[in-house]
Amino acid sequence: MTTIKKSKTISIIGLGQMGKKLAQLYVDAGFEVIVWNRSKARASDLKNVKIADNVLDAIKDSRLSIICVSDNNAVLEILDGIRDKKAFMNKTLLNLTTGSPKEASKIEAIITEHSGEYINGALQVAPDQMGLEGTTILVSGIQNAYSQHKSSLDVLGGNLKYLGEKAAASSAMDLATLTWLYGSYIGLIYGVTLAQQYGLKLEDFSTIIGEITPGFTDFFKHEIDVINREDYRITQSPLPISVSATQRIADSFEELDVIQEFPQTLARILAEADRKGLYNEELASIIKVIAKTADS
Repeated sequence: MTTIKKSKTISIIGLGQMGKKLAQLYVDAGFEVIVWNRSKARASDLKNVKIADNVLDAIKDSRLSIICVSDNNAVLEILDGIRDKKAFMNKTLLNLTTGSPKEASKIEAIITEHSGEYINGALQVAPDQMGLEGTTILVSGIQNAYSQHKSSLDVLGGNLKYLGEKAAASSAMDLATLTWLYGSYIGLIYGVTLAQQYGLKLEDFSTIIGEITPGFTDFFKHEIDVINREDYRITQSPLPISVSATQRIADSFEELDVIQEFPQTLARILAEADRKGLYNEELASIIKVIAKTADS
């Protein structure tokens, strides 16, 4: 442990790849860093940190603790092992472990019962991308706690997105963005498959995707705004255009030896929207089919 006096103290619980990165970021920022991991050996290559003998010692010596472990079951197991009901009194726990909204709410209740304040976080980047100006981290929980520790949390990255006092909000937003990501990625791979079938150069496909993506990003934002305003008058993309387009996609993939569910689902959703009488509305009106709120 270094003898240099530090201006702030922070505890890091969990020393996987991300946990070690967090510890190093705070050491570099001039914090006194206390670390704890089930296996002390994980901390052997960290410099200028204090290694706590147990998780309670790590928590009690700092006002802000950050936990980042394998999953929220591990978080709950660690918390269950803390018998001191006052362990989190006047303290804040930031959980950066990937998990579900339901898990975030459960952990929030436990920390509240322990007289502490809970902030739930969702990382949008890999360890090597932490601490950068463009690093995006979704956070939610007690606003006073977030405001109190904001300067310390800024060490994590330059694009913190505070989403409100419900701890589950950041996990929900994380899943929402991942739904978009994986949906887009699966579509990309199907596009690659179709391009290969017709002998197209994947370099050309890559270039064209890169060129059209900014425009589609603006379109996606517009469609989200349409849903937010609940104004489905046609402005950019009439639904019937996509009804025929997705059917062409489904028909084309029927000729290929691929899993058919993805292209067929696209066509089925649009066809159902058309059947529900949404053909005179903006494409975004398919939310009424997906959310099952359209009239039968």
